[in-house]
Amino acid sequence: MSSSTLTSASSASLNTLSTTTTISQNGSNVVATNNIINQRADASRSLYQICVSLRQRLLLVPGFEQHLQELDDDEIYDDDPVTSLWRCLRKGYPLMTIYNALQPPEPLQVDDKVSEAKKPKSAASKFVLACLKDLKLPPEEVFVLNDLFGDDTTGFVKVTQVLNVVLDVAEQRGLLLTAAAETEAPNAAVGGKMSYRDHVVRELVDTERKYVQDLENLHELKKQIEQKGVIPGDVVHAIFLNINAILDFQRRFLIRIETTNSQPDARQEWGAPFVFHEESFGIYQPFIANQRRAADIAKREFDKISLADHPVVVDFNTLDGFLLKPMQRLVKYPLLLKDLRDKTNADDQTKAELTAGMEASNRVLHQANDAVDRELRNEALVDLCTRVDDWKNHDINQFGDLLLHGVFTVITGKSDLEKE
Repeated sequence: MSSSTLTSASSASLNTLSTTTTISQNGSNVVATNNIINQRADASRSLYQICVSLRQRLLLVPGFEQHLQELDDDEIYDDDPVTSLWRCLRKGYPLMTIYNALQPPEPLQVDDKVSEAKKPKSAASKFVLACLKDLKLPPEEVFVLNDLFGDDTTGFVKVTQVLNVVLDVAEQRGLLLTAAAETEAPNAAVGGKMSYRDHVVRELVDTERKYVQDLENLHELKKQIEQKGVIPGDVVHAIFLNINAILDFQRRFLIRIETTNSQPDARQEWGAPFVFHEESFGIYQPFIANQRRAADIAKREFDKISLADHPVVVDFNTLDGFLLKPMQRLVKYPLLLKDLRDKTNADDQTKAELTAGMEASNRVLHQANDAVDRELRNEALVDLCTRVDDWKNHDINQFGDLLLHGVFTVITGKSDLEKE
């Protein structure tokens, strides 16, 4: 198999942050409508949808249904499709069942001498080795054990990619079960007029998918820059900071959003994800506070960064637009929740639940804004220290944090003249 076999499944204070518009360069083939920043969300790329689809494919693997049944029997609470499938595959044996569906000369099995605690990783190791040796998958495209047994969604995305490749092989060889014809459940919304609430919910879900895909593109650019070594590692960090952790969190948040969306309208609680994840949203503060500095560095280094040959760096405006995405998304959340609360004839209980979500998302936004203001004051303090030569025996290190900066009128003691 070639390396192309495995395709990617994912793959300032408020008033100082402005939205940039991507403009085509004269003579360039890039036009605004084709720019990656303007592409529509692909629902099938979300980890939630990937796992829903993958679970359906796994039911066609001979003997796999028992693994899912065992998982259902073990569950003491309702898992989302991602968590459920992840827990299933971590048992190791399901991976061997998948590979053995290819009917290899020697079916994969775990040595009885291996302790029970080590059997899951032993089974997973055998699966990985078989993918490398027998299916000839490129090493860089095969997951490592930490991708499966760790807790980073980026790693699990890679696991799902490999499984889909193995299932493709089984399907090509005619080794999967035949899927039963699906009976489409009646849907009152089909062919009917969407309510205002339906439109707001669709916007929330679709834009959340699009936002996660934007983060995935930014993360992929970071990886490509690191692999090609076009700029030093410390410069990469200064631009992208904790984008890996933000992407992991936002994928989990999208899972919660899509899980809510899968419920009947009467059971949907759109404020709950924001209340539940309020503290976790704090992960954004360093990135957003660093945005101005990151954009300055990216602009200075853009000629080198563009050598990464990634759609995000088709021009600087596009890259700058991606770096602004996190703050723009935080601004959007309370507005969407406000629309759901005030413009959809919601009952009192629903309004209270949405109000709690609004308040949580507004607190997140204000904390991000405060982080930007702190960064601006820190920059002003550094500038002040470089401009003042004589502190009259005062030790600036004993002054504490800078709380306010600007141009102020003062009266000198000698002449009572006002000066700036």
